[in-house]
Amino acid sequence: MRLMEEIAENRLLSRWTALLPRSPNQLGAVHESDAEMIPLAGGPTLALTVDTVAEEIRLGLYREPFTAGRTAAVAALSDLAAIGADPVGLLLAVTLPREKRSWFQEEVSRGISEVCEKAKTCVLGGDTSEGEILSITCVAAGILPRESVRLRTGMRPGDLLFGSAAFGLGSALAAARWSLSPGLFDEVDYRPEARLSEGRALRGIASGCIDTSDGFIAALDQLARLNGVAIRIERTLQELLDPRAETVRSRLGYTPLAFLAGQHGEFELVFSVPPDRIGELCRVSRSMGWSPVFIGRVEPGSGLFAGDCVLDGARLRNLWEEAGGEVEAYVRALCHVGVSS
Repeated sequence: MRLMEEIAENRLLSRWTALLPRSPNQLGAVHESDAEMIPLAGGPTLALTVDTVAEEIRLGLYREPFTAGRTAAVAALSDLAAIGADPVGLLLAVTLPREKRSWFQEEVSRGISEVCEKAKTCVLGGDTSEGEILSITCVAAGILPRESVRLRTGMRPGDLLFGSAAFGLGSALAAARWSLSPGLFDEVDYRPEARLSEGRALRGIASGCIDTSDGFIAALDQLARLNGVAIRIERTLQELLDPRAETVRSRLGYTPLAFLAGQHGEFELVFSVPPDRIGELCRVSRSMGWSPVFIGRVEPGSGLFAGDCVLDGARLRNLWEEAGGEVEAYVRALCHVGVSS
C-alpha cells in the first residue's frame, strides 16, 4: 500500500473509496482494474466505468467539440478493452455552453457516434445541462464471461510485456498545442481508438492489463506497484514512440522520456503475457493482422528500468501535482527529469 500511496492521484482515489460505500461483491481491490466488475447472479460479469473530458478542454488541448466527444467515448470504452469486456452501451452527461449550443451538440454527438459505430455499440441515454465550458462524462457498460475476468494484477516475474501499438500521440498533441506549433500535430491527427478487439483477443492470454489513458510511464509504474514487481524496458525509449510522435518530439527538442511520461495518453493497452502463452499471442495476433509492440519483461524487485537505468516513476507521475496544474511549470519539470544509473 505504501508504494501505491506515493502517487498523488492514487492517494486521492483511495480517499474517495474510504469515504464512499463499496459493494462486497465487487471484483478486485481499489486501483486493481480499469473498469469495475460485479458478477451477475447465474450469468456473466457486469463491467462499469466512467470518464470525463473537461480538464483537456480547459487546458486548450481539445478545441473542437468533435474531438472532445470522440475522446470521451474512447476513454470509457478503452477501460472495457483493458479488462476484455464486450460493450453494452454508453450513458452521457454533457454540459453545453449556451453560445452555439446546437453546434456543440451536433459536433459532440458526431464524435461519439463515430466511436460507437466502430465499437458496434450505442448510447443508451443520459443527461444534459448548461455551463460556461463544455464537459462530457461518459459511462460505459459491458459484460464478459466470468472465467475471463482480467485485472491489472496477476503479473509474475518472467512475464513479457507488450503494447497494443506504439505510444506518444497524446504527448504529440499536447506538445504541439503548448509550443504554439499546431501545424506539427493537430486535433485531426489525434484520433485514438478503443482497443476492444485486442482486449477480447487477450482473454486467457494476458496476465495483467492497463490502458495508457494517463500516459505510458504511468501505466507501467502502476502495474509495477500493484504487482510488487520490477519492470525492465528492453527497447530504447525512442523505439517505443509512434513515428508521428517521434517527428513532433525531434522537431520540438523534447526527450523521448518526456513524451512517454506525459500524462495526456493515447489509450493503448499495456499487457503482460507468461512465457508459455506467447505462442497463443502470436497465433491470435496474426489472425487479426495485429502486431503487438514488445516492451520488456517483468522481474523480481520493484521499480521501473530502461535497460540499466532507473526511471523515477513517482517523480514523473507527481509532476503535474507539484506544478500546481500550471502548464509551463509542468513542461519545464518534465523536460528536466532524466534517468539515473
